[in-house]
Amino acid sequence: MYPRFLEIEITGKCMYKCKHCYGRFPKPGELPLEKVYEIISESHGLFDCLIFSGGEPFLHPDLAEMVKRASKDFVVFITTSGFPVPEDQTERIKNSAVLVFGLDGIGNTHDFYRSVPGAFRNLMQAMDITRDLPKEIITTLWKGVIPQIDEIISLGEKYNAILHFNGIIPVGRAKDNTDILPDVKELEKVYKKLYQLKMTGGAVTTDLYRVTEMDKEDGIGLFCRGRFNITPEGNVRPCEFHHAVLGNIFERPLKEIIIQANKTALIKSRENGFRDHIRLDLQNPFDYHTRICHRIPL
Repeated sequence: MYPRFLEIEITGKCMYKCKHCYGRFPKPGELPLEKVYEIISESHGLFDCLIFSGGEPFLHPDLAEMVKRASKDFVVFITTSGFPVPEDQTERIKNSAVLVFGLDGIGNTHDFYRSVPGAFRNLMQAMDITRDLPKEIITTLWKGVIPQIDEIISLGEKYNAILHFNGIIPVGRAKDNTDILPDVKELEKVYKKLYQLKMTGGAVTTDLYRVTEMDKEDGIGLFCRGRFNITPEGNVRPCEFHHAVLGNIFERPLKEIIIQANKTALIKSRENGFRDHIRLDLQNPFDYHTRICHRIPL
């Protein structure tokens, strides 16, 4: 059984303008504490893990209270860009959540990607402050970071962090910055490397996946099974990268929205790995998101 994740974008505030950003943050919108408490309550029986994200979740004044409430019944993750994380905040969430840091290069490579000088220094400071807390590092596989994979793995070992390499999805700001997208040959090479590392049983994992003939029978081994997303405006979506809006939590209860969503053709297809929609004519066989998933109607 796949763990069921609900990602809650608690704020649209963000200090950076990352070149791949699916949501084009920063932008307006912030979920009030009481509404997040409602979401947590309604998530019982629907989800196993709650992710607090943004924007930058540490810019929400009530993050610690949200984590405290959610951690009573769920595994909690906080995704952060690693901007100067306040030490008082980390003390209040200590050991109640897994911190997920976005690392998209070493030094200037990361700064370029985040569009802010000093972003890498800020990230390293945040990871030093939280050295003793459980953490994960997520790296988006854009063109500039691929030559630095070995350095990132070494850095992850230094901080005793799980390493997750995500395939870049050409939506949001990434759709405009096409120069950051790796070509198929680059993806083929890194896919083999990461697959071998994953099979060693270490702390490296990836959601980069190449569509093949076998998927017509077995389906794609999706990370996003059982996953949903809530935006700062309250829209519920299949995931943070998908454009479809399934409902709004300010208009209908979350539980009602999720139950109805699970009856749609899109979510039913996702849960079986898109078996009936597999295409072998994809120009980029690693992009099943926009070429398969995002084209299935509700």
